[in-house]
Amino acid sequence: MGFGQLAFLWTAIIPITVLLYYFFRKKYTEKTISSTMFWETVMKETKVSPYLQYLQRNALFYLQMLALILLVFALLQPYLKSQAIAGEHIIWVVDTSATLLAKENGESVFDTHKKEMMSLSEQLAGKPLTLMTTGEEPTILLRDETNVSIIKSTINKLEVQYEQENMPKMLDFTESLLKGKETAIYLFTDHVERSELPLENDNITWFVKGSPENLKNVSILRFGATSSDKGISALAQLSNDTTTLQKGAFEIRSMVNGDLVVKESIEIPANDTLSLSFKDLPNSSGLVASLTVEDDYEVDNESTILLQQQASQTYVDGNLHQLVTSAFQAMDIPVSSVPTEQLADLSEEAIVVTNQTAQLTASKSPVLLIGRNDEKAKEVTGVITTERDDVFAYADMKDIFVSSLYPPFPTYETIARVGDEPFIQRSDKGDLIILADIQMTDWPLHPSFPLFLWSSREQMSVSSNDLGTFSPNERKALSLVTDETAGEWEVFSTNDEYIRSFENGGQFSAPSRPGLYIIKSGKTEKQFAVALQQQEKKIENGTSFTIGTASQDGVQETVKTSLVPWFLLLIVLLLMIEWEVQRRRGITN
Repeated sequence: MGFGQLAFLWTAIIPITVLLYYFFRKKYTEKTISSTMFWETVMKETKVSPYLQYLQRNALFYLQMLALILLVFALLQPYLKSQAIAGEHIIWVVDTSATLLAKENGESVFDTHKKEMMSLSEQLAGKPLTLMTTGEEPTILLRDETNVSIIKSTINKLEVQYEQENMPKMLDFTESLLKGKETAIYLFTDHVERSELPLENDNITWFVKGSPENLKNVSILRFGATSSDKGISALAQLSNDTTTLQKGAFEIRSMVNGDLVVKESIEIPANDTLSLSFKDLPNSSGLVASLTVEDDYEVDNESTILLQQQASQTYVDGNLHQLVTSAFQAMDIPVSSVPTEQLADLSEEAIVVTNQTAQLTASKSPVLLIGRNDEKAKEVTGVITTERDDVFAYADMKDIFVSSLYPPFPTYETIARVGDEPFIQRSDKGDLIILADIQMTDWPLHPSFPLFLWSSREQMSVSSNDLGTFSPNERKALSLVTDETAGEWEVFSTNDEYIRSFENGGQFSAPSRPGLYIIKSGKTEKQFAVALQQQEKKIENGTSFTIGTASQDGVQETVKTSLVPWFLLLIVLLLMIEWEVQRRRGITN
């Protein structure tokens, strides 16, 4: 406790003067008692409760002295010191990606962050708090909130959304909320580099709360399958991100009845991957792969895929590099090589893989265009970035090198870039365009190449029983009108748990949790899968640090809470009591 105005200490003379006057005033008055009839009774009452009698006779004096003393203290402006979060404005950025479910000692990183937020909410000291969550679309849950109860209730409702955090977009969005004040931004995540934070603003202090270091993770990095007349062929790639050999079991089950299809003991070397392939598996509409191993992150130990029930024939242009045909064959996808001149004669159900740009308009069938025959390529540099699209659900593109690119199609949607240059595009009718020849990239040397071709083919294949694969919380407009369906569709889990509804032709939002789901309308049902994004299958060493002006003096500051309002309230209360005492004694009458 402290005092803000010690100069007013001289006012203590007032209660001291009153006290001295009380001691030197005339204490007794001579009176003539006409009768002693009640003298004995009065003396007995006084002897039984002498202190109470004394207090009753001197109540006004004590009330007046106490009021004067409180007034002196109020003039001194007393305050209480407490520790509060530094900064005039507080912003909390909460990462809700799947990697926050990694556990240490049985508690997830996300739950640990929630406990820390609960503790910090007690130290806000009335400062406004803005709370937001990460994702493809950053969401503000609280804005300039000061009510601690509301803040705690919002923290309790926070849940992991499984989608990639998109940190650069989140940081840009956060900067747009700054008001020019001293701002403390708390970033609750698993890992972020100092170089990723915008440090140009001197009014910002960054407090990064990361995950623990050395979390163990073993994952199903990729899982794909294709069906043929002989059965199903599956390919899996398991990754061990630890420094020791990991042993466990790998299983594949049918999505229809849960029957065990494959079970195999596995050993994955330290910091390495293990590739598994299986052929002639029983036919099924989908497969669920699971990995049983001791690690700290279980979400990426299961993967679900749907198999197209009506597969289209795939034709590869004979002018393309042989690696394209080999990649399809590696996924056990039957392909046929045809001369360029015969591409126009193919059926409408066929999938065409070529570099002939004219096929995009001439062919009624889906086209996978690899390169262009009507333009010249130019050299490019940069890192590959992808949009959130289900064609990349099993294909990680970040380590691929591309030396040259062809000019893009102006009206097509770009879903992957090399630096700022378009790399992969999609047309309005669903054609996929890779703006590079095979010779311009090292992509065929990566496991993601055959998986991308498989995913592209599955997406362009004709199917009426499923919707394909989505990323967590992916939004897409779906038109599903048939003669038997109503205008509204309902989304259910495989356990028949209702998720949400959406209007036909409206915006469809996929569930957040990976797995298999069903949409229903009337008697019509369609399946779809939600797959964890590749970026959420890697755990990096956690980082916690502070950068900014407040980091020089610590993460907290001393806040002075004035006690003057409480003293004034007590003084008013004492005056009311004094008035009541005088009224009862008849002085005020």
